[in-house]
Formats: sequence, C-alpha cells, structure tokens
Amino acid sequence: MKKVLKLNVVINILVILVVFFATVIHLYSSMDALRTSLTNNYLESNHNYAIKLAEEVDYITDELQKRIITIANLSSSSDFRQQSNLDTLFYSENDHFNSIFFTDTNGVIQLISPSVINTPDNISVRAGTKIDSEIMKRALTEKKPFISEVYKTKSGTLFLLVTAPVFNEQREHIGVMVGTVYLEDQNAIKIALGTHGYDDGSYVFAVDKKGHIISHPNISRIYADISDNPIMKILKQGKSGFDKVTKGDKEYFAGYTTTKNLGWGIVSLTPASTINEPINDLLIKIVTRSLTTLIILLIIATFLVRSITKPLTELALYSEKSILNRKIDIGKDDINIQSHIYEINQLYRQVKSHLVMLKKEVQLDGLTGLANRRTFDEIIKDWINKRQSFSIIFLDIDNFKKVNDTYGHLVGDDVLRYLSATINNFSSEDDLSFRYGGEEFGILLKNKSEDEAYKIAEQLRRKIEQTASPTGKPITVSLGVTSLKEMDNHPKTIIERADYALYQSKKTGKNRTTLYKKQD
Repeated sequence: MKKVLKLNVVINILVILVVFFATVIHLYSSMDALRTSLTNNYLESNHNYAIKLAEEVDYITDELQKRIITIANLSSSSDFRQQSNLDTLFYSENDHFNSIFFTDTNGVIQLISPSVINTPDNISVRAGTKIDSEIMKRALTEKKPFISEVYKTKSGTLFLLVTAPVFNEQREHIGVMVGTVYLEDQNAIKIALGTHGYDDGSYVFAVDKKGHIISHPNISRIYADISDNPIMKILKQGKSGFDKVTKGDKEYFAGYTTTKNLGWGIVSLTPASTINEPINDLLIKIVTRSLTTLIILLIIATFLVRSITKPLTELALYSEKSILNRKIDIGKDDINIQSHIYEINQLYRQVKSHLVMLKKEVQLDGLTGLANRRTFDEIIKDWINKRQSFSIIFLDIDNFKKVNDTYGHLVGDDVLRYLSATINNFSSEDDLSFRYGGEEFGILLKNKSEDEAYKIAEQLRRKIEQTASPTGKPITVSLGVTSLKEMDNHPKTIIERADYALYQSKKTGKNRTTLYKKQD
C-alpha cells in the first residue's frame, strides 16, 4: 500500500515552505533595498561633507586675502608702517598666518613679524633680506592681491603665500604685504581640513590643482602625486559628485568637490564595508520575526487542520459505510469535498496577503512611511512609458543640518516624520508622496499641470513655514516644480529639471518655490 501523509503534516509543511520562501524573498528584497539606500546615503553624505569643507576652505582663504589687503591698506600711511604696528597686527592674526612681512618694490623686506623667521630649510629671513622668488616677482609685477599655489620646501614643508600690493597716500606702488601659511602648522586652514579620521575608517584628504596631496591623515602621503587618479581627473574639470572607488583591495564611497578660490580638491571617503553591520542586523531581525511568524502560523494551522479534516473524516466514514452497506445513505450526499479545497484556497489567500504586506514594507521608507526612492523610480518610469500626464514637486528642508546639530538626530527624525505627514495631506489618492533621500522629498501629481502643481507647492510651503515643527518652531522648505514634457523619455531628464528648480530656490534665498524654465 502506498504510503500517504496526514493532512495536518501536509499543511504544516506547506506553511513552513510558504514562510520560508516569503522570508527568502523578503530578506533579499529588504537587504537589497537597504544596501542601495545605505550606499546612496553614504555617497550623498560624503559629497555634502566635501562641499561643506570646500566652502569652509573658501571662506578661510577669502578671510586670509581680506586680512592681508586690510593690513596693506593700513600700511599706505608712513606713520603706520612701523615694526610695532606690524607686530601688533601679526599677534592678532597668528591663528591665520605664520608670519607677515612687507617688502619694497625690489623685493627687499622692510618690516617682518616675527622679527626673524627660521624657515623649515633652516634659512633665516629678517629685515633686509631680498626675496627674489617667482611669487614675489609676480606680486611686484601684477600689483594685485592673490594667493599662491602650494609649494614644497626642500625639507618637505608645504606652504602658500597671501599677497596684496601696498600703495602710499599718493597711490604710488611702494611694495607688497605678504602673509605666509604653513599647511602643516597650526592655522585656520589646518584646523579646517584637520585629519577627519573616524573609527569606521572614513577620512578626508585634499589635493591641489596639480594633483598633489596637501592634507591627509597619513602624513607619508603628503605631496604624493595622484594626478592620474580618476577622481583627480574629474576634479581638474571643476566638477563635483560622488562614486564608488577602489583603492588597493578596498572599496570606498567617495564624495568629492573643488574649492572655488584655489581649485583644491576635497575628497571624503568611507569604506564600503561599513554597511555590512546594519545589513547583518537587519538579517537577524528578519529571521527572528519570521520564526515568530512561523510559530503563530503553525498554531493557526493546527486549528485549521481540525476544521478541514472533520468534513473529510465524515466523508471517509460515509464512503466506508456506503461500501460496506452497499448503499448510499440518504441525506449524506450533500457532503462535498469542495469545502476542503475552499479552506485551502483561503489559507493561500492569507499567505498571499502576508507576501503583499512584506512587499509593501519594502516599498515604504522605514522612518517616514512615505514611498521610498525605489518605489518612486518604478512609478515615474511606468508613468512615462504610459505617457501618463503628471507634474513633480521636489522639496528639501532648509538648513536641516542645523536642526540636527541644535536639537539632535531624534528631533531631526521627528521633523522628517512631521514633514511627511504634512506632505501626505497635500497629496490626493492618485498622487505619490515619496522620500527621495535624506531631507529631500517629493510628490508625483497625476494629471496636474505645472501651474496647478506650483499652486499646490506654494500652499504646502506656506503651510510648513506657518506651522510649528517638533523643534517648537516652524521650519522652511525650498521647492522645485516641473512636469512631463513631450520629449521626455527617461525619468532622469525630469528629475534633473525638478532638482535644478529646487537648486534655484536654494540659491536665491531658500523658502521659495521655483517653476523650472528652460535654460538659454
């Protein structure tokens, strides 16, 4: 006789298989989504951090130039051109310059503070010393303020000069005021760049326009030539961005940009292995929850087996009795095995619902509950392919870093959730509200023109600026608006227009809405 399985065993095996495959699918989808999200977050964070440092360096170099120009202007008066005055100015500026000196039109030092400078090459520079370097010749010839390139002394010290011409009260050129900055000594630039090393292996380095490293946590790398590095080639073009890069046998998330004043490149790196820990944590959580779900489903399956096997047992007894008695009992022929199939179908529907729930979790942003970047990409691509009319609003919280720095990241998360709820209130059932990444959000408005989208964006902006956020004060947002055009065949072009409009809102003062207009 062929061996058969009991129905309760079959159902329990079925439940285990369903949950197993659902868990595998959920694991794969969740881990893939998390890996993509973490990768994008690290890339964007490193890019933003590089931009922040570049802006700080630009601010410092602007200040250095302004301070030298101010000292040069003060020195136009012969009464002011005294060693004591220069000493006073130097000691007030010693966190910016390592030394300050004034030369005549022949490059001979007239005033210097401190009075004697011992250079890293053990050369003493004092009043009366003639400076005949190319930098000094340029400063005397051009008679304009400028900051020199980074130079390396014979002893390996990196420095730059900040110069400004000096004119007397009759506007006659009488010399040059020079401030020296040693990049490896304690000064404003050194403090700004620092080492920026972190426990997770992240670090920042800076390069000059020629591709020489001028700041690096590993001092042995200072002034190394990396001009052939792919990122350096991008930086030489003055571009800014982020990408995955490989150094040796390690992969890094790199964000990079250039300073406006000196064209230095700032690169922020984080090891790609950093994302392994949160992914492993997610794996453990999903497995733990899946085991709990499996236990609950097995308990439910036990009760379902009883309800399923009861009519089947009655049917078996009825068949057996009919065979033995060689007759069919009247009144029993209404027992139908179809009821058994119905219950199994119901079970399948419940499992399917569970799969839908798991899929839905993958489609939503875990913090805000809005659609995530992945869902947005799928929806906008589908709408473009179907030529579905729509407009898009991109919005970004103004000065969100200041919120995190002032109130902490927990309040920052509350602000993101508050903004998400507000955005949802301005979205109809046919629209898609989504979190694009970080503090940037958006709304896909189905069958809405640009003008209608602009009005909605303005209503949303005013609502946000007039409503107290979890910080106790209103926040503001900058918004960019555009719509699907006839020539649009790919989401990238639409996203770039919306992002450009958002950038214009940021650039022109923040807390405003910009409707994209074609650039000349």
